[in-house]
Amino acid sequence: MYAGVFQFSTLFLLFIMFLFYSIFLSPFFFPELLSFYKFPDEMRFLSSADLACHPQMAMVILLLLLPLVPLAAAQAWPFCGDSGVYESDSTYEANLELLSTTLPKKAASSTNLFATDTVGIVPNVIFALALCRVDSNASACEGCLVTAFQDGQEHCANNKDAAVYYDSNPCMLRFSNQNFLATNVNDNILVVPSMEMPLITWTRADFSRILFFTLLNSTAESAADSPRWFTTSRLDISSFPTLYCLMQCTPDLTADDCMACLQPYSQYTLKYMDGQKGGQILGTRCSMRYEIYPFFQGETMLRISNLASEVPAINNTLPPVTVYPHLPVSQATIQEYQGRNSRRKVLRIIAIAAPLLSIFLCFICCIVWMTRRRKGTDILHDQAAMNRLEEDAFVSRLEDKSLEFTLFEFSEILHATHNFSKENLLGQGGFGPVYKGQLPDGVEIAVKRLASHSGQGFTEFKNEVELIAKLQHNNLVKLIGCCIEGEEKLLVYEYLPNKSLDFFIFGMHNVG
Repeated sequence: MYAGVFQFSTLFLLFIMFLFYSIFLSPFFFPELLSFYKFPDEMRFLSSADLACHPQMAMVILLLLLPLVPLAAAQAWPFCGDSGVYESDSTYEANLELLSTTLPKKAASSTNLFATDTVGIVPNVIFALALCRVDSNASACEGCLVTAFQDGQEHCANNKDAAVYYDSNPCMLRFSNQNFLATNVNDNILVVPSMEMPLITWTRADFSRILFFTLLNSTAESAADSPRWFTTSRLDISSFPTLYCLMQCTPDLTADDCMACLQPYSQYTLKYMDGQKGGQILGTRCSMRYEIYPFFQGETMLRISNLASEVPAINNTLPPVTVYPHLPVSQATIQEYQGRNSRRKVLRIIAIAAPLLSIFLCFICCIVWMTRRRKGTDILHDQAAMNRLEEDAFVSRLEDKSLEFTLFEFSEILHATHNFSKENLLGQGGFGPVYKGQLPDGVEIAVKRLASHSGQGFTEFKNEVELIAKLQHNNLVKLIGCCIEGEEKLLVYEYLPNKSLDFFIFGMHNVG
């Protein structure tokens, strides 16, 4: 479950990063997209050829982060019983579905992450037990048990009795039509040796047996004395790899029952795992796992430094267990182990280098973006200076061509229109509002103020002024002058009262 949750969260993070790139960065790298984004004009300075490598850069970043995503979820180890099967769409199946929705929530809400339940009546009664590792959390516990119900019904199809264990998920599940809850018997025991090269290649076999017995016996005693029947431990012996161990019993056992459940596990380890670098023993009532690396959450609860004086002889009358298949230790296995270690080192390097490289590439993108923006701002400033020179030349030509055409100061227009007050607003056109005004000599005027969103630049404004100036006629509204000051562009017309065009062309005596 941890792997699945991490895989989902990592993919979600990659999706968010790609979404952030698409929305916030791609408009700067691809100006053709700017029509969908309302950015200020001064930010629109990149061409499509400027940063053509950025799509590839984004893909490189995503590909570098993909090794951080686990390729597979935790492996399920189902244990199918032999107490019968149920029919599809039967009452037993309905009871199992009900149990799959209630038991995970019940266990997740428990302080010990443990729950038992009974659903239905004979012959469709179901007894169930769910246990999560204490070092997990409620959310991971519930999700793991939901998956366990699904895996149990998938791998043990229509089987009334099933147990589900995992290699790394923090939970186990057992359900059955037999009342196993009435006893403390630890059945359905599964032994899973590691496929790694054993520790006996580094030390004598008899010494390794003392190490493992010390580790498992001390951890079992600590778990039985723990208020939550759970302990993590580490064994530190000089010149020997550190061993980490975890043991847990179901909280409904007594301390003596927990110790009795875990006691045979050292014997199982010495008999079936014989010095392997890691392994697990999983049962309905208690479980054990050890590795040469810390695999549990939180600090180690028990530190072991003193070895046992002797190892008891292996008891050949131990209850039978199921040993998960594993490869024999051979030269090929050793080479495979060494190759796996090399791949792990490469993955560790990639896991560290990929985020750093991603941050570095993003830093480079920011530097390039800021440099381009600064250049774009300089270009805009130069363009503004050129526009001012062109405006001055245009104003000079207008003054030379016509004595009747007036170039107004912006302050004059503000005074005439009372600062473009709403009371002086005559109407709204496609290129901006029109205001009524009055000059100091009493002449009434109509001022057309070009809006910034009209799409007209200086060139369009200049062409309009020159065209209207050429078309002066008695039957046309007279253009008195204009005003050009910074971003403000205004046309000043003579003001006509609100009457029909016939009145001004033919006079009142021709109006029917």
